[in-house]
Amino acid sequence: MVDSVTEARKRQIARLDGARPPTARKAMALAKSKAYQDGADAEATLRAYAADVANFHAWCTKYGFTAMPAMPETVGAYLAAAGEGYAMPTLRRRVAAIARACGVAGHPLDTKHPAIRETLRGISRKHGTPARRAAALTTAEVRKLCRACGTGIAGARDRALFLLGFAGALRRSELIGLNVEHVTWTDEGLKLLIERSKTDKQGDGAEIAIPCGKA
Repeated sequence: MVDSVTEARKRQIARLDGARPPTARKAMALAKSKAYQDGADAEATLRAYAADVANFHAWCTKYGFTAMPAMPETVGAYLAAAGEGYAMPTLRRRVAAIARACGVAGHPLDTKHPAIRETLRGISRKHGTPARRAAALTTAEVRKLCRACGTGIAGARDRALFLLGFAGALRRSELIGLNVEHVTWTDEGLKLLIERSKTDKQGDGAEIAIPCGKA
């Protein structure tokens, strides 16, 4: 996937610039654009996408299909072959990864094509299972966690994180992203500024209120 992306970007730059090498200002603008493109997705997402596209390429090679440019019928056949062994979120992510690679290579993939959409629907209907949800922490468990923290500054910090996370229903990534300047004290409790979260892809940020507890 990385090689195909690199080659596609080289071809795009060649079309933009013609035969002449880019000026220093243009080269800087292109490099800055590439940096933002590379930062559009989390590193974990990019690694998952790369593994998904590699799996698709390997399957196409094994069964005599052309991987790129990917045809909806080929992707549908790939999903059908993998359908019984993978969860639906994994299959949907693989479609997104293949579509991303196709788009970068200049061959957009129609992910709403019936060969893809209906195959996913059929797999979900026949093999889909309800999503498993992690059990939520109870008040008793939070108390046990707080008692297990040390008595020093680090222990006070850990207790504060446990209690804030519990009161605000925060994700781990949201907790570890908190700094002192993100906390505003009020008469009723405090306000937390969540700069970025899993559901906030654009980084707009959100402010949530944590009321004072009774104990």
